[in-house]
Amino acid sequence: MSQKICKGCGNKIPRKKPGTNEKTNKSRYFCYNCRPFKSPYSHPPEHKSERRRRKEYLAKMLGGHCANCGYNKSLSALSFHHKNPAKKSFDISNNGNLMGNWQIVLMEAKKCKLLCLNCHSEIHNGK
Repeated sequence: MSQKICKGCGNKIPRKKPGTNEKTNKSRYFCYNCRPFKSPYSHPPEHKSERRRRKEYLAKMLGGHCANCGYNKSLSALSFHHKNPAKKSFDISNNGNLMGNWQIVLMEAKKCKLLCLNCHSEIHNGK
């Protein structure tokens, strides 16, 4: 079984819980130092601000507004849509991928266009 790498710090994720001999049976993406919180969806405040800073940069790089309708009121309502799904390596915004290797994230963002959530949903639903 190959060792998993933490998406936060790049170190190996231990199979045993710290201070115990008990193995974790969960699929982990972060080591215990990067994700010591009870909820798997909570992040430390500095992580949230860095994530937002990165999304702001990518959004500006892609025009700063929805490529279809021009919406630009809320960064949270903008998403990255891959122009060619066959060339998609990963979702930029999901599972902490935005916090991965910055050069890889930039290369993936260049395959996308910025869309508001409504336009993105319409495209995926064939409208």
